[in-house]
Formats: sequence, C-alpha cells, structure tokens
Amino acid sequence: MSQPYGQQPGDFNQGQQGYGAMPPAPPEYSSGPITRPGTVTTAAVLAFVQAGLTLICSVILMIGLGALAGAMDDAETIGGIDVNEGALAGLWILAIVGLAGAGLLIWGGVKALSGTAGQILVIAAGLQILLCIIWLAAFQGGIVSILLVVMPIITLVMSLGGPAKQYEASRTGRA
Repeated sequence: MSQPYGQQPGDFNQGQQGYGAMPPAPPEYSSGPITRPGTVTTAAVLAFVQAGLTLICSVILMIGLGALAGAMDDAETIGGIDVNEGALAGLWILAIVGLAGAGLLIWGGVKALSGTAGQILVIAAGLQILLCIIWLAAFQGGIVSILLVVMPIITLVMSLGGPAKQYEASRTGRA
C-alpha cells in the first residue's frame, strides 16, 4: 500500500526503553543521625551562660551569708538592724539550690550538644525559672532576677522545639 505524500511506513515494533532502577532516598529520609540544629546549640550555650551567672550570684550570696553569720555571733541585731534567722536559712537554701541548678544546666547543655539530653535541660531550665520567680517574689522585682529569667525561658522553648526533638530522636534511635 502506498503512503500519501511520499511518507515511509514507520516501524512500530521496536519497543520502549525501561525506566531503570529507582534512585536512592534523599539523606533526610534515612534513619541515620542528622546534624545538630542551631536551636540546640543556642539552647546549650544559653544554658552555659545561665549556669555561669547563677554560679557567680550563688557564690557571692554564700560569701555574704558567711560573713553575716560570722558577724552575728549570737547577736540579734547587727548595726541596729534586726537579723531574721529564718530569712537567712531561706537565703542559704536558695544559694544551694542555685549551685545545684547551675550544675544541672551545665550537665544538660553538654548532653544537649551530644543529642542525648532527654529531659535534663528542660528540668534545669524549669528549675532556673522557678528560682528566678522566687527571687522576684522575695525582692519585689529585682532587675537581676528579671534579666536572668529570660535565658532559661528561651532555653526551655528551644529545647522543646521540633528540631531539638528530631535531633535527639536521630541520636537515640527513637522515632
């Protein structure tokens, strides 16, 4: 049979070529560890800074309380000022809790950087927020307490965020 307009008949029996194998999944879908997000690094650095400031404040408080206790020598007044021993005991407790909280912040920051923090940094930041609230209540809004409460709040928010949870899950093998 002749083709109109001088066209040659096509050979349709050649078959189609295959698509080949499926490419591998991108790295973000693999089950391996992911790189540390900036929010985790920021939360850890803020925890370290907060721990340093808390250590400084607690040590200064302990030095002052020690000097005050040495000056008291069973006196009820120092320079005409009545000394409340219950308040002094409360300040000693706050200083010791501050030292413990600083240690917990350092430990939580190190663990957060390694991706195995769990709830350590969250507990440490929560303890620091509670400590700052107590100082705010005791001294009716001291500027140092107001400034120091900001860092643990930011640390808490960043350590509870999605990227931090994904990073920890990729390091510990939990999905």
